[in-house]
Amino acid sequence: MSKHFSQIFISNIRKLRIALGITEIIMDLLLQEYDLVYSGVESDLEKVISLDLAKQVCNLFGKEIEYFLNENCKLITKDKIPKETQNYLAKISEKQSSIDKKTVKISLAACVIIYLNYYNTKIKFANSDILPYLPTPLNQLKSIDWSSGLLKGLVFNTKTYKKNPLISDKRNLGEAYYELKGPIPMETLDKALKKVDLALFKQVDKLIDEKI
Repeated sequence: MSKHFSQIFISNIRKLRIALGITEIIMDLLLQEYDLVYSGVESDLEKVISLDLAKQVCNLFGKEIEYFLNENCKLITKDKIPKETQNYLAKISEKQSSIDKKTVKISLAACVIIYLNYYNTKIKFANSDILPYLPTPLNQLKSIDWSSGLLKGLVFNTKTYKKNPLISDKRNLGEAYYELKGPIPMETLDKALKKVDLALFKQVDKLIDEKI
């Protein structure tokens, strides 16, 4: 698929998934059995989507690829998508609604891993590049402990720093920049997904959509 049609396709799918309340994480879960990943496609403006991925995404919504290549394509309502997709979304919704938000302790490490895997587009990142985008109340925190739990061994300190323009003291180096040592292991990602209610990331999607 050409870059031009890829951008039209991705734009239409993005509008549709947002209208249906589907996060990029849920898109990945829906495509998991095909060993395909959707997250990151929307944030890469130079991305050319593969025909295989485009076809499977269309199957989720019961349409042919050509339908989403129309710049004026009509968004599909939830009752018009295939029953299999409806049932999967219903199961996720049921699971999420059964969680008492007042008693669940949100895992910072798990949310950081989910953010880095599905939302982050930067090679180097500081804590302040991540924390504001995490679910409430984690977005109020000022630091991340990279040395323990699920985060241990995932990143390295680049020894470079992000300066705060409001601090003039030259002795203040600023925040450390980190980089991932490599792809996040699937086992670690699975553990993170089990610790977090995916509904919490809807506000993250909204923040990123507003930024885009």
